[in-house]
Amino acid sequence: MPPSPAGLFETLPEQAVPGRDPGRARITRADRSEARFEHFVFDDLIAADHQARSIWLWLEREDFTELEEAVKARDHEPGRPASDPRVLLALWMYGHVVGVASARHLERLGETENAFRWLRGGVPLNHRMLSKARWAGARVLDRMLTRTVAAMREAGLLEMTTVAQDGIRVRASAGESSYRRVGSLAALLKEARERQAFLDAEALENPGAQEARVRGARERAARELVERTEAAHARATALAAARAEEEARQAAIKRRPGKDKDGKPKAPKQPREKESRVSTTDAEARVMRMADGGYRPAWNIQVTSDVGSGMVLAVSIDASGSDGGLMGPAAEAIRDRYGETPERWLADGGYTKLDDIEALSGMGIEVFCPAKPPRNPKNDPAAPRPGDTPAIAAWRVRMARQPGESEIDWMRRRAECERIHANFRKQGLRQFNVRGRFKVGVVALMNALAHNIATAIRLLALQAA
Repeated sequence: MPPSPAGLFETLPEQAVPGRDPGRARITRADRSEARFEHFVFDDLIAADHQARSIWLWLEREDFTELEEAVKARDHEPGRPASDPRVLLALWMYGHVVGVASARHLERLGETENAFRWLRGGVPLNHRMLSKARWAGARVLDRMLTRTVAAMREAGLLEMTTVAQDGIRVRASAGESSYRRVGSLAALLKEARERQAFLDAEALENPGAQEARVRGARERAARELVERTEAAHARATALAAARAEEEARQAAIKRRPGKDKDGKPKAPKQPREKESRVSTTDAEARVMRMADGGYRPAWNIQVTSDVGSGMVLAVSIDASGSDGGLMGPAAEAIRDRYGETPERWLADGGYTKLDDIEALSGMGIEVFCPAKPPRNPKNDPAAPRPGDTPAIAAWRVRMARQPGESEIDWMRRRAECERIHANFRKQGLRQFNVRGRFKVGVVALMNALAHNIATAIRLLALQAA
């Protein structure tokens, strides 16, 4: 009889069963060095009422044929397609709205921020493309300013009957230490030309002396230094000639010198010789008195706006530190751009110049800018003065009216203009990062367009409400 199974293991000792090892917890941890390809739809990146969509709608209506004809990539020809200039300018416009005015910064935002990614729409770009598109699209932007104002007039939100003018001074891309007189500029120009000649000779004699990129950077820096110094030297020479001409004119109309105690005529005072100083960084920028009372290299941006709507009608760049004599050119620019002139023109005391008042009156514009108070407080400020024309006499009467007696409160100009200036500052227009009148003018124009688009969106929303 075979043994039972239980009997086979009766003699074996009991053994302890080991506990089961639970093992380490399995967790998916962050790996931020990993590259992933995401699946998304561009239209899902931003809301339907996002401001970037409104900017794209404004640009979508513009004619970009001029910029597209300059593209070298053509059908049935080899080469990579060019990036859409409409997209590049749209990125700039939205960048100014949110206070970004750097091409490199825009390039980074086009990769990370959803609003910029939506505007980009997958179009290839880099900071060089963005910079070139900004200058190439200057005329398109100028036409866009006119069309934006015209669209608001058609919508009944802009009348252009009362226009205000004011200036905002923005620091230039130049330091105070870059200003030099004619003698220093001549010496610096000679040194820069010698350095450029040395680099050119070195590149011809020993092309392998340095790495190509480093050598190219040095040559480019030397060439740009020569160009900037030549421009500064020419500007300083022109200013010196203008100063000499003005001093000669003043000396010609001066009265005869008086007599001393012995009855002999006094010798006329010789004007103190003072050479003009020009920056080697931005030759056209001038040192101006800023809002805080200090003096810095700056540009004087003239902004002409509609008082009723707050829309900017025109912008211009001036290199003088005074607003006197700028009303006439601004009124002519409005007439040339829109084919008509406003009924009233508001400006502060810095624009008060009788020649400009006479010129604007000849265009049918009533000028509201404060007159200088009379030396004798007993004199009537509304009384005409010797030599006043009818237009000047009417202006004196108009400005002598008490508040409430005039059909327009010209002090409203301050509130409207300061609001536009504050918006420009909010958009990042505190110091230019470009040089030269043309580039400075394009940046100012883009800020005006960004302000107009934001204002138009607000006004259209109020109209629809």
